[in-house]
Amino acid sequence: MFSSYQTHITCGHCTFAFFTFSIFHVESPLAVYSSMTPASVRVAFYTLGCKVNQAETDQLASQFAAVGYTCVPFEATADVYVVNTCTVTHVGDAKSRQILRQAQRRDSNALVVATGCYASIAGDSLPVNDVLVVRNREKHDLVEIVSEKLGVFVQPNILDQDKYVAQGLLAVSPIHVHSRPMVKVQDGCDSACSYCIIPRARGRSRSVPPEGVVRQVEDHSKRGHPEVVITGVDLGSYGDNEPQHGDLGSLLGRLLAETSIPRVRVSSVEPGDFDPSWLTLWENPRLCRHFHVPLQAGSDGVLKRMRRKYDTAQFAEMLSNIRRHVPGVAVTTDVIVGFPGETEEEFAEGLAFIRHCRFDGMHVFSYSRRTGTAAARLEGQVPELIKKERSLQLRRIADAGRHRHVERFLGSVQEVAWEEQREDGWRGITDNNIRVFSQDLDIQSRSLEHRLLHHCHRDGALATKVGSEAPALAQPSSSPLG
Repeated sequence: MFSSYQTHITCGHCTFAFFTFSIFHVESPLAVYSSMTPASVRVAFYTLGCKVNQAETDQLASQFAAVGYTCVPFEATADVYVVNTCTVTHVGDAKSRQILRQAQRRDSNALVVATGCYASIAGDSLPVNDVLVVRNREKHDLVEIVSEKLGVFVQPNILDQDKYVAQGLLAVSPIHVHSRPMVKVQDGCDSACSYCIIPRARGRSRSVPPEGVVRQVEDHSKRGHPEVVITGVDLGSYGDNEPQHGDLGSLLGRLLAETSIPRVRVSSVEPGDFDPSWLTLWENPRLCRHFHVPLQAGSDGVLKRMRRKYDTAQFAEMLSNIRRHVPGVAVTTDVIVGFPGETEEEFAEGLAFIRHCRFDGMHVFSYSRRTGTAAARLEGQVPELIKKERSLQLRRIADAGRHRHVERFLGSVQEVAWEEQREDGWRGITDNNIRVFSQDLDIQSRSLEHRLLHHCHRDGALATKVGSEAPALAQPSSSPLG
């Protein structure tokens, strides 16, 4: 079994980032040849960064479990701590180092493994001593690398199978208790955005064969999941380097035609990759009415310095197409403030364009200078105080947009995928990205049902059963949500 807890972090990459603390509880048959069996070795995982990283951690945990290792919570005493790191911003770097040192303090005799993007960029120069560094290009060999380091031997045929499938970026479905599991279909990036270090950490764009994606999604459906989230480092480039796979629209069409999964959500698509012909797919209600399209800047001058593949006019046209073809859609975005050379005039221009777009949610990130990127060498680095002031203005717009989106659907019935129960009740999400809360006692995890949204609450809405009278609140929320 698996459970996860997520919190957002400040990030400058096109895909918003979050830290996820993962706990796996797995039972699996043993496959060993030595006196030290995998079952006697406890392995814990911690993930930082994007949805792709989380999907990969899920896969790594399933591979360790498949050969008999015992997976334990990260806060428990373990023999191996695997930290899947992030380097999108300096915050990701610092948090990665913090978690690695935290693992070392838990047990000085444990093997601490750093993998992921920060480990790939830092390599042997990682400023944390006594850590085994496994770069992204070696990640699919992690079980074998750790087993060899510990002197634990597992059946070669199992490792060969994992390696074969992982090289195709997809392995057998991870053991999940996610209500909405993430399915990684693409890795790497061929873009050359001037601020981004990720192409160095992830390599060239490559895609999972559609047959493998269909199998995994259908497997999630058979396990009772109401929704899958299709994710990738540069998802819109799916199939660009493998024409035989088709493009993202072709993949989504196959998932709708060849699987029984109730809902499919697309995590993020770059504006420069967006194909308007894909919008006809959203005539099928199984595709979630949520588009996350990273704008990054609302000034054409800043976009040009960022080396983005579109201008504001093209972005506005794309936005208009989406809203015209998909009624009730939520459109969310990412924006970077304080990019090198961003003048007051450019920021004001961007602010006006963002207001015009009327986003339904927005992640605001301060520019983070990454050594080795073109932007790091640009003149006119913006002072941190100015970045903070500009971020505050944009976050107010983001809060108002999210609140406006929720209020628009109060009094309506929406389909909710219930995810987890916490002390304050159940949490779920609508297909158009409204966070839903309920204190009803008869909700089941992974269930999909229609609910009446009746009051704003926190960053979403309270919901009750259809046909029930909405409870009166002493002080219903009317201010923008934080």
